[in-house]
Amino acid sequence: MKREIPNLMMAVRWLSTALFYLTRVLAAGYLTTALYVGTTLLFKTSGLHIIADGTRFEVCYPFTQTPFILGGYSANAITEMLLAIALYGIFFWMLGDVINSFRQPKYFTEPNLKKLTRFYLGNWCVPILVFVIQGMIATVDEAMILIVVLHAVVGIFAFYMAAIFKQGLSLQNENDLYI
Repeated sequence: MKREIPNLMMAVRWLSTALFYLTRVLAAGYLTTALYVGTTLLFKTSGLHIIADGTRFEVCYPFTQTPFILGGYSANAITEMLLAIALYGIFFWMLGDVINSFRQPKYFTEPNLKKLTRFYLGNWCVPILVFVIQGMIATVDEAMILIVVLHAVVGIFAFYMAAIFKQGLSLQNENDLYI
């Protein structure tokens, strides 16, 4: 029985390591995409093609003429798209920070608790803020409502994890005092 727990913890650390690197790759991809598309649109480089009588655009992969991203060619549509891409880059970065907590020798630490707190607050506040701003600028569709609800659910689970980490940190600190 004692042998199973170290094997389980090894599996947790291995899976956490794989997921940590996956989230970092996703974050880098989203953030790089936001930067590339923003730069292409701002400087109107050769990778930008205006189509459909100036109402739509496509951004091509770097150094090619193969379309990569298609969007509406208005300030609201561009801002909404760039904001969504960048915020998901930040989401995956923060998720990687939370997952990285499970790679550490001690889970219940103040930095890990702070990462979880930032993650659940981000999943509660940012989607609602974007939803409210979107509602002021344009119509809110069902997909946006679904995204807000899904992030709220993720935030709730992260909140539960933060509460467990806070309790674990408290017990761990008490235990350290007695030893």
